[in-house]
Amino acid sequence: MVAQFPSSVAVLVVAFLAQHGATAFNVVNNPPQVTTKLDAVSRREAFVASVASASAAIIAGVPDYALAAAQGTNTPPAAKPDYKTAAKFYFNGVFRDKKHPNGYRIVAGSPNKAGSITLQDTPGGKVYELPMKAKRNDESGQVTVDMDLSEYKPDNPQYASIIATVTEDGCILFPDGNLWKKDKGVAGLYIDGFAPYPKYRRIVIPGQGSDVGKVGVTMVSGKQVFDVPGIDLGKKGIQVDFPGNKQCLGKFNGKAGTITWLDGNVWTKV
Repeated sequence: MVAQFPSSVAVLVVAFLAQHGATAFNVVNNPPQVTTKLDAVSRREAFVASVASASAAIIAGVPDYALAAAQGTNTPPAAKPDYKTAAKFYFNGVFRDKKHPNGYRIVAGSPNKAGSITLQDTPGGKVYELPMKAKRNDESGQVTVDMDLSEYKPDNPQYASIIATVTEDGCILFPDGNLWKKDKGVAGLYIDGFAPYPKYRRIVIPGQGSDVGKVGVTMVSGKQVFDVPGIDLGKKGIQVDFPGNKQCLGKFNGKAGTITWLDGNVWTKV
């Protein structure tokens, strides 16, 4: 589908570029780390490949900050860590299963609503997308997670409904004593400071690729899901190659559970 732009936007962009000379196009070849706002909400760069119109393609190639300047808008204020939402969804996250230490488990969903669990036992192994429902006891506040793992363990009918208990520190405890613990590194499930969780969520997945430090980053934006590569740089943070050739460096704070980007956006770990 061809992207549609109002003619007023096209006029504003052309006027803006005319005022600043043809060199305004040069930054597209080496885009600065200016903003993650549009990335967070719609992954705007991803539609460029589907644009058939020449005029639309020109506008799509203009960096986000140029469009914002042409329309008289400003960069949004810096976000703050969203610990309130993180506390509400403390049973969400990227977990390590002690029975499968080289794999990962992702739990995502709202209390008393359908959610999902993603499982991978080993790097490069099969990835399972399985249904679950978290329930919160109104009196005690205790959260349990009812998982349908029948696809993961098809030979055992018991796995059609496994009910695990969420501990106070956010671990998931199973009836057989197995425990899923949240990953303490950069891998995790994050709240985007510029978009509502959990409809929009950012997932840093550990151990993706043969090179040491490679991670996967999944950007869930409503019904749109984008997988992009990343590198865990340790104390330096995380480098992510967002769509549109945007290579961005985020500063990871393990103690605070945050990734901070140059435009002020903050991802808060749940």
